[in-house]
Amino acid sequence: MTKKKKDINLDKELNENMDDVTIEDIDKEMEDFYIDEEKIENIKYNFDKESFIKDTIDKAEKDMRKSKMKKRYIKIAASIVILFSIGLYSPALAYRIPPLMKALEKMNDALKIDEITSTLEIDTLIPKAVVENDKIHFVKITRYKVEKENEDEDMKEDGSEDSNEENKGSNEANEEQNNENIVYDEYGVVNFIHQMANQIINPADGKKFGVINITPENIDIALKSIKNINNDEARDYLKKELTRWKNGDFDNAVEVHNYVWHMLDGQIGIAVSPDEQEINKIREKYFK
Repeated sequence: MTKKKKDINLDKELNENMDDVTIEDIDKEMEDFYIDEEKIENIKYNFDKESFIKDTIDKAEKDMRKSKMKKRYIKIAASIVILFSIGLYSPALAYRIPPLMKALEKMNDALKIDEITSTLEIDTLIPKAVVENDKIHFVKITRYKVEKENEDEDMKEDGSEDSNEENKGSNEANEEQNNENIVYDEYGVVNFIHQMANQIINPADGKKFGVINITPENIDIALKSIKNINNDEARDYLKKELTRWKNGDFDNAVEVHNYVWHMLDGQIGIAVSPDEQEINKIREKYFK
């Protein structure tokens, strides 16, 4: 049978079937086909609705817990890095845990943290922790600079270290020129304190540009002379710290040196640790 004949037979069969369908049958079919809200509500679920919802909520809570734990670990790691960095910058913060403080000080020295932060002038922005009377306080390096007024009176900066005899001669000459035991030139005052501090510190590069011996008389000269510093903050700070020297307390040696070193716009020779041997000599001689 050809395709054309098959199509003709199929159409004839459909027409015969359509003749048997009434309007009522069509309406009934349409009514059965229509799905209203009541029929939807009567549809039975093929799965456990409550279990499905519970599993979904549990999965969401598990994902949230994972996310919170991840954020917590990130915060902990970041906190450890920040605390470690702060400890390297200011080992004194760990002074109540001596082994930790010693370890931080060694790493600070090995990595030259003080030298780097000074070069970048970070220490003029972020105060450094120091221990005083068993309490921590913070010292901020000053941005105040003093300028040379008389080149003939400036210390040598040719990179050579003065001998003790030359230092003593310089000290005696300074006292002879100041019959009132006072230094009037602002730069001279700061430089006087700087050279005194040089005696009791260890510089990062091993170089000291001028040393004036610390004696009760020289401490008095410095205390009387700081009134000629034209900055209130620097004047008040140095008065407080030099008063400690007057009482035989030199634990602030590094801080005082680096403070005046910045005032002199120091480029090399920053202090990294106190010279305990020199400090003990001064205490033995003048502060028994």
